[in-house]
Amino acid sequence: MKISATQYAKTLFAITDGKTETEVVEIVKKFVGILQKKGQFKNQARIIEKFSQLWNKKYEITEAEVVSREKIGEDVMAHVMTYVRNKYKTKEVVLKNIVNKDIKGGIIIRVGDEVSDLSVSRKLKELKKVLAS
Repeated sequence: MKISATQYAKTLFAITDGKTETEVVEIVKKFVGILQKKGQFKNQARIIEKFSQLWNKKYEITEAEVVSREKIGEDVMAHVMTYVRNKYKTKEVVLKNIVNKDIKGGIIIRVGDEVSDLSVSRKLKELKKVLAS
């Protein structure tokens, strides 16, 4: 029987939840050994991704990416954190700022598959559309 990455992640989550850091380290070492033994080590990235989703759901953590032309300041990050916390009804927000020089300005916020495009390019496209009609 083939075990999916989700099943591995659920198992790892169940056996590590509530354990001390030392206990978790030992459990993870053994778990990695099992993955190697079963030829599943190549699926580690997917297992980690699924594990993170389970952890975040239980502990009400939302991870978000903020794409901007330049590194954004703490004041903007604080506003984005508040926006994400309120929109997703979460206790904690983990933000990652990704710099993309192709963006003319503004920001793009990604949470999972959802995107809030607040970039200048998008605003210009909307304006062009309005003016063309």
